[in-house]
Amino acid sequence: MKKFSILLLALLLSVLPLLAACGEDDPADSSSSDAGTPPSDAGTDVSEAPKSFPLEEKRFDDSTVTILTRKGRYSQQFVPNEEFEGSVINVAVDSRNAYIEEVYGIKLEVVETARPAADIVTYITADTDDFDLVCDAVYSMVPQVVSNYFYSLNDLLELDRPWWDQNANTYLTLSDKIFFVAGDALFTDDMHTAGVIFNKEIYATQFEPQYGCTLYDMVDQGKWTYDVMHEMAKAFARPNADGVWGDVDAYYGIVTDGYTGATMMTNGSGTVTASKDENGNISLNVVSQRSVDAFSIVYDMLSNQNVSTYAERLKGSYPDSYFGEITNMFLNGHALFQVGYLSTLVDMKNNALADQTDPGVLPIPKFNEEQADYFCGVNAYQSDVLGIPINVSDNLEATCYLLELLGYYSGTDSRFGSNSVSSAFYETTLKLQSVTQDDDSRMIDLITGSRIYDLGGIFNWGGRLIGIYSSCLYNNQNQLVSNWDAIQSSVEAAMEETIQAYRDSIA
Repeated sequence: MKKFSILLLALLLSVLPLLAACGEDDPADSSSSDAGTPPSDAGTDVSEAPKSFPLEEKRFDDSTVTILTRKGRYSQQFVPNEEFEGSVINVAVDSRNAYIEEVYGIKLEVVETARPAADIVTYITADTDDFDLVCDAVYSMVPQVVSNYFYSLNDLLELDRPWWDQNANTYLTLSDKIFFVAGDALFTDDMHTAGVIFNKEIYATQFEPQYGCTLYDMVDQGKWTYDVMHEMAKAFARPNADGVWGDVDAYYGIVTDGYTGATMMTNGSGTVTASKDENGNISLNVVSQRSVDAFSIVYDMLSNQNVSTYAERLKGSYPDSYFGEITNMFLNGHALFQVGYLSTLVDMKNNALADQTDPGVLPIPKFNEEQADYFCGVNAYQSDVLGIPINVSDNLEATCYLLELLGYYSGTDSRFGSNSVSSAFYETTLKLQSVTQDDDSRMIDLITGSRIYDLGGIFNWGGRLIGIYSSCLYNNQNQLVSNWDAIQSSVEAAMEETIQAYRDSIA
């Protein structure tokens, strides 16, 4: 995982705040969540990592590995992309690939398509091995496990290596078999991890004197919670000059879109709609006490039109740009917080209003101070994973070795260091160009190290799990429990069908 300098500071403040958000006590070392196994430890000092490839040296003369992937940034992870001419990422990718080809004899090629996970089925069923790897969103890839279209990677890769995302290994499986990986070989997994972006100037002038510390201090002390965020949002919000709410000239504590706000904020409590329990069984958590309590707070924050707004509310006035208007409002100083993804920072960097605001970034807030860890969900429609099609045979060893090479040589602890792909994208695109302080860099490290995946949303059993929280916002009623009652039987039946199909596929 991409953790360059994660050090969670335990700062002692000399001045007590007016409110309890920035106290001196450490957060309790306990957590109640539905997410199953909590995120792996975030503290690995890459300065201690080896500088040479730590696996057995091999060479595959004149071997080509072909990846089926989406366009744009998704393919740029693997080969230079002319769409981003002059990009330092292109330079880093080209250098990495050239070195791998020279030293290990493996050439990397890509074929772009709109739907890699769907298209690969045609090739597999025709038993043509045109592609050695598939890269697509978790929502499209993971449900394919029931069809036996991809290799189990347990015996093919060294999955405990630091370049593989251990949280993905934990969450993205129905058993102990791992079919898909995320980690340093990719950067789109990081791009689509959720976080909270805040206006540094507004916080510094209007809130820091009251709270007695920075928002980064709150995060480090484990005191960045739903209640703190809600309190600030209410204090900042006000109508436009005419006393009217509901347009882009009003001021809101929180802006977001309905799905991201409702789902990612609820995920911050450690709640996902479905997860593996400690015994490896799949549990449905929509109406667990944790889920109900967490969403109740999130709903109160986001449904109050005098505190927050979300993109869909602007659709009537801005039918073609309502999602973009949310970011414009933030950059124009009309919002204190924006709940989005790390990709939102990239969008802000490229926005014409970018110089209007200095954005900072934080993890999704915790349910309360007693929760030990931060949890940051992913956009299941966009966050990528990699898999090896089951019909790869002659090129299997080279493909597996290339995956390990991509993971290692894309990271900053490889020979490329600050010129690595991870550094070029992660440091330059996310950190240095979009946010400017070391504190923001630490927060991004924390966010990507706290990633969780929701099996229920990914499989979308019953057809409504992925939107179960946001649908309450859209309907202006917190009917989470009754909505669940209406779909419970169909969700359980679909889940059991998936589990049985999966068991049959690996039998």
